Amino acid sequence: MTVAPALSSSVWGMTDASNRFDVAAHNVANVSTEPFSPLRPDGSQGPEGSMDLASEMVEGTMLAPAAYTANAAMFRTADETRGYLLDVLA
Repeated sequence: MTVAPALSSSVWGMTDASNRFDVAAHNVANVSTEPFSPLRPDGSQGPEGSMDLASEMVEGTMLAPAAYTANAAMFRTADETRGYLLDVLA
C-alpha cells in the first residue's frame, strides 16, 4: 500500500488554494485601478470590469483558506498513515 498519491494530491491542493488566495487578494487590492482586468487562478485575465468584488472576498477569506486547511489535514493524515505502515513493516 502506498500513500504517496495522497501526499502529492494534498500538496497540489495546498498549492492551488494558496494561488486562489493570492489571486483574490490581488484582485481586491487592485479593483479600483483603471483599467483593471482581474486575474484568474489559471493565470489568465478576465475582461476589464468583470470582477465581482463579493465573490473575490468570499474566495479570499473563506473558500481558499478552508481548502488549504482541508488539504493540510489530509497531508498530516497521509503522513501519519505512512508512519504506521513503516512501523508495521519494521
